[in-house]
Amino acid sequence: MPQQPQRQVEPCPQPQRQALSLEKQASPLRQALSLKKQAQRQPQRQALSLEKQAYPPRQTLSLEKQAPSCFTTKPRVKYYRRFHGYDYSRGASLFITISTEPRLALFGRVKNAAVELTLLGKAVAEAITAIPRFNPAIALFEWVVMPDHVHFNINLAAGLDEPLKTLGAAIRKFKTYTTTIARKMLGLNSIWQQGYHDYLLLSESFIASTGRYIRYNPLKHELRYNQPEFLHLHEPVVSSRFDPCDYWKAIGELSLLDESNKVLSLRVSRKVTDHSRVVKRMLDAVNAGYTILSGFISPGEVAVRNALLATPEARLIHILPNQIAHDHKPDSRFLEPIRERRFLEIGRGNEEVEFARTACLDLNDEIVKIANAGEGLSIYWLPDGPHRLSPPA
Repeated sequence: MPQQPQRQVEPCPQPQRQALSLEKQASPLRQALSLKKQAQRQPQRQALSLEKQAYPPRQTLSLEKQAPSCFTTKPRVKYYRRFHGYDYSRGASLFITISTEPRLALFGRVKNAAVELTLLGKAVAEAITAIPRFNPAIALFEWVVMPDHVHFNINLAAGLDEPLKTLGAAIRKFKTYTTTIARKMLGLNSIWQQGYHDYLLLSESFIASTGRYIRYNPLKHELRYNQPEFLHLHEPVVSSRFDPCDYWKAIGELSLLDESNKVLSLRVSRKVTDHSRVVKRMLDAVNAGYTILSGFISPGEVAVRNALLATPEARLIHILPNQIAHDHKPDSRFLEPIRERRFLEIGRGNEEVEFARTACLDLNDEIVKIANAGEGLSIYWLPDGPHRLSPPA
């Protein structure tokens, strides 16, 4: 059979091909069809997106449905733990905060660093003190009722089968009882935010810190809202005691830096074990009119600081190893001396410095220069006794 001649197709020139492509894209009918398809697909995409949000991946739904772990040393917990990794059946010390919704000042007002409670505030205070009476497994320690929230430290007894349920039930009873009283007094059906905030206290120092926080909370409120000038951040601080090339910030009584003020800088070696002699000598210096300047870092310096804070006539300058950030909040134990105008906290620079040995040595040199810039002296207390220091060259 004779072969038919093959049809040869001439290739379209490149410019003509591009022109045809542009013509297709510019076609009004094609554009209308494209827009119609996009409009039809949009609801489907939204539905799929909502379905994904409503149904998370399978592995995040439940720990019980996952494959058993090869680590079988810890038993499975039937209830949700507020702090993973801690066994609440051993007992727990907790710092609890419960706030009103929406932060209404229903319980009183702060005046002269004390809370003047309303009738509802007094009822809330009575309900807090009654928590151990209705929940024998809970011990109550420090507590305070503020205008729009409450704080209290509690301890959960050890050996409870379901300690978190016990805690939750106690909080629920407290909130239900006080809400009932608020409904009778003020006609309010709800006064508390949902849930509560809790912090697990794992050390004696943390327990002591939260105890101070609770005790000084009215004073902190007073200084923050009624007398904000006491916690004002002064920057830059200009003083003849500072190098003019350095940038200093401060919170507290700036007059303690006056050149006419006698300043004694203190450094205590960590090798010193008998702190009573150091404390006695510094109290004698306070009686002689000296203001004590220190970083208050070593155990001996901390012992001196605590003794001076408890002495009404003592004046202190606390120098920080780093800058004072704009959101810096002085420790609760310093609030009362700040209000009494006998405490100053200072920091140099605008950057955080890693607190290593070099930073510590630099801090020690700086307090010597500050003390000796005016009428003052510097003491370095070693195991063999005090030694007077001169400013570094």
